Amino acid sequence: MAKTGGFANFTLGESSKASVLLPTHFTTASKASKKGQKFGDLVRTYAAKGSKVTDENNLALHDLLTDEVQPENESFGYGTRFSATGDTHTLFNGDTLNMTDAEMNTLEDRLNTAQGNGNILHEMAFSIRGDWLVENGLYDPETKQLDQDRLKRAEQNIVQDLFDRGFKLPLGESPDDVVWFGVIHQDTDHLNMHLWFTKESRETRPEMMHKSGEPKGVLNFTAKKQAESHFRYGLESEAVKRARGDVFEAVGEYRSSMKQDALLTLDETNKYLPDVKKIFEALPEDLRGRWKVGNTDRLVTDETSHMEPANRQMNALLDKLFSDDLAEDYQAFRAASLKMDELMAKNHGAQHKGQAKWSDNQDNRLRKELANGIYRQFNETFREPSDEEVQGCSYARFTDRFFSAL
Repeated sequence: MAKTGGFANFTLGESSKASVLLPTHFTTASKASKKGQKFGDLVRTYAAKGSKVTDENNLALHDLLTDEVQPENESFGYGTRFSATGDTHTLFNGDTLNMTDAEMNTLEDRLNTAQGNGNILHEMAFSIRGDWLVENGLYDPETKQLDQDRLKRAEQNIVQDLFDRGFKLPLGESPDDVVWFGVIHQDTDHLNMHLWFTKESRETRPEMMHKSGEPKGVLNFTAKKQAESHFRYGLESEAVKRARGDVFEAVGEYRSSMKQDALLTLDETNKYLPDVKKIFEALPEDLRGRWKVGNTDRLVTDETSHMEPANRQMNALLDKLFSDDLAEDYQAFRAASLKMDELMAKNHGAQHKGQAKWSDNQDNRLRKELANGIYRQFNETFREPSDEEVQGCSYARFTDRFFSAL
C-alpha cells in the first residue's frame, strides 16, 4: 500500500475494488535467526521502546492482492513503524485493545520463546478500502476519525477460529499456546490492520511439520477466506446487512413464485403444448419414472447424458415462458439478482475471468428447479406400464394420456 502523506487520509471512490483484502506472509524462526532478527523486535518497533523505532520496511507486500499464502518474508512485515499508528499504546491482543508496557514486555518475551522453539511467525494484513469504512460507519472523511475499537474487536472475534481451522491441526496445543497481537496503520491509501501469530511451545506433531523437522508455514485457503468473510460481516452496519438481506429475500420470493406460476401456466394453456411434447419425446425410455435434470448446476451443459436432449428442449420452453407469461416476474428476478452482483462487487472487487456471477448462478438454479418440477409431473403420470397395458399399446398412447390431462 502506498503512503498518503497524511494521517487517516484514506483514498475514496474505489467502489470497484474489494472491500477487504487479506494477503498473508510467514517468517521461519531459522530464517529470522540467520539475519539476527528476533520475533520480539516487532513489539519494540510498534511500542516505541528503546532505540529501535524505525520507519523502514515499507514494502507493500509486493503490492500483493492475491488469495494465496506467500513464501516467507524477508523481514517481519509491511510498514512496521510506530509513526503509522497514532496511539500511545498501539498493540492489542485477545485480552485488551491497548496493551500496557508490562503486557508488551510479556508479549516480547513470549514471541522470542516461540522463535527459540523453532516456530513460524505468521503475518496477515487486512487491507480495507476507504469507501467501505465510510459506508459502514467506521470512518468519517471530514473529521478523519476512525473507529479503531470496532476494528480491533472484529479481529479479536475471528482469530481463534483461524488458529483452530487454518492448519491440519489446531495451531495451539492448549488455550494459551498461541501468541498473537495486532496493530492498525492509518497513513496508507487503504487502512491496514496487521495480525501476527505463532505457536509458543515447540512443535512436535508430525501433521504440523515438514520431513525436515521444521514446522509448516501453510495456511488453509478456505479458513483464510472464512476469516476474511467473518471479519467483514462483523463490521458491516445494520443498514448494509439489511439491504443485502432484502435482495436475498426478493430473489427467493420471485423464484418461489415463478416455480408455481410456470406449472400453473402449463396446466391452463395449450400454447406451450408443442414445446412440452418436444421435451417428452426427447426423454429416455430407460429412465421412465426417474426423469430429472441430473447432477449438474446448469440445465444445459456440454456433457453428454441421456437427459441432455430433453434438457435442451426444456431450456427452450423456459426461454419462451420467461419472455411471455412470466416475463414481468422474470425481469424483476433478474434485476434483483443483478443488484446482488453489484453488492458483491463492492465487497469482493472485479471477478476473475470465467468466474460465474451470482445472478447467473441464481438463473441456473431457477431453471433447474423449474425443469425438475415439470419432470416430476411426467414421472407421476407415466408410471411403468403393466404387461397387460404394454400388450397392443404403443408408446404414443401414454403420451396422449399425459397431454389429455394437461
